[in-house]
Amino acid sequence: MKLNRTQSAARNIIVGSIQKIAAILLPFVVRTVMLHYMGTEYVGLDSLFTSILSFLSIAELGVGNALIYSMYKPIAMENSDEICALLNLYKKLYRIIGLIVLGVGLSLIPFLKYLVKGDCPDDVNFYILYLVYLLNSALSYIFMAYMQSLLMAHQRNDMISRCMLFAQASMYILQVGVLIFFRNYYLYIILLPVCTIAINLSTTLLAKKAYPQYFCKGKVSKEVEQSIKKKIAALFGSKISSVILHASDNIIISIFLGLTIVTQYGNYYYVMNAVIGLTTVLYSAFVAGVGNSLETESLEKNLNDFKMLSFLNYWITMFCACSLLCLYQPFIEVWAGEDLLFPFHIVILFAIYFYIYQSYRIVLTYKDAAGIWWEDRFRPYVIMIVNVIGNVILIQIIDVTGVVLSTIISLIISVPWATYTVYKYIFKTDMKQYSFNMLIHIFVAALCCALSYLICSYIPFAGYTALFVRLPVCIIVPNVLYFFIFRKSLEFRKCKNLILSILHRK
Repeated sequence: MKLNRTQSAARNIIVGSIQKIAAILLPFVVRTVMLHYMGTEYVGLDSLFTSILSFLSIAELGVGNALIYSMYKPIAMENSDEICALLNLYKKLYRIIGLIVLGVGLSLIPFLKYLVKGDCPDDVNFYILYLVYLLNSALSYIFMAYMQSLLMAHQRNDMISRCMLFAQASMYILQVGVLIFFRNYYLYIILLPVCTIAINLSTTLLAKKAYPQYFCKGKVSKEVEQSIKKKIAALFGSKISSVILHASDNIIISIFLGLTIVTQYGNYYYVMNAVIGLTTVLYSAFVAGVGNSLETESLEKNLNDFKMLSFLNYWITMFCACSLLCLYQPFIEVWAGEDLLFPFHIVILFAIYFYIYQSYRIVLTYKDAAGIWWEDRFRPYVIMIVNVIGNVILIQIIDVTGVVLSTIISLIISVPWATYTVYKYIFKTDMKQYSFNMLIHIFVAALCCALSYLICSYIPFAGYTALFVRLPVCIIVPNVLYFFIFRKSLEFRKCKNLILSILHRK
């Protein structure tokens, strides 16, 4: 069975974008209220606990990705028995993972006092807060989480997005009310597990209604089970590397520099991650379609699609990096205050960090859709080691600058390695032409960013005025320049046709 990939992707992008915008704006409101009503240390605590619990998600081992990938083929072949067996396996594994998260999380309690430099706020108990966050993390696996795989494998991320939109919006609104009227951090965090239960319950009901023919029954074959185990073993490295890349920064900053600097760094990371979140809607919307395409279409068509999507990704990434470079400082000044501004060289590093990280998201999308995790199993460990050692050494030499710089160094190693893996094992060809095109896009992106910032630097305004005056520059200058440079390329014409076909279907 071929999925209607363009229609499904368009639907997922629209609904996912609405959900993601709400998931960015509403937490932004919550973080702003917490900054002004509770103080920077509470925001730092929030960031620290989120990072600690992210480490416990390593126990998931990439089971979700492995199971979703394993469903692509039986869905294409309309093999209901195998899908039911996979769903049954997923249910058992996720319950085990949830118990492991709970057990390991409880065992870490005696070591929590070493993770914060200085004192916590006087009116909260650090350990009680941790237990609530831990409960929320465990429930995200134990309570009906397995049913989401069915929707994702069928490219129905829009159903999940709808549930998350309603549950998260309700939670954030209640959290704002609690912070303003009660200023009670305990009431604030107790809403987290309530929201998790609501999301998992609602997605389960929708999945059962949409696909009543699938339920937990049967056992997968030995061959399929061995294939899944192999993919999980390979995915463990990717999982732990991803967690360390994104979650270790706050913990290391907290240990060496304290909660106030965690808040300061977290503000910049939050803005960057919000932009990443919006673009992630695109990748998550396409990934199941890519998996289906790899099963049903020719190698040549998949390679052409990859080149087209990579071109689109480079353009979007350039525009976002340019906007971060020009708008970061006035935005942080307006939002958090001048006291929480970093020097501009850290802004440049964040823009570079964003560009490198986003530049190979299509590569990772194809790698995940094709399930070539075993072939790429060593890369995540190298990246993880480089990032951790770099963080610990550089933060003691150049403070926060070292944290961002170590991440950039690890990404510079990761990008060509992952790209080589995709070209070797999926497209069966070398990556010379792709590498040359990538260097051209990097050069053009640097040119666009430099020109845009140069123009913005002559704008003699600060605060809100600077934001509103600089924004049109960021929208017009880099995009017009990119258009004129690449307007005659084959990838540009294909992207234009793709976008027009999606709009036409709407």
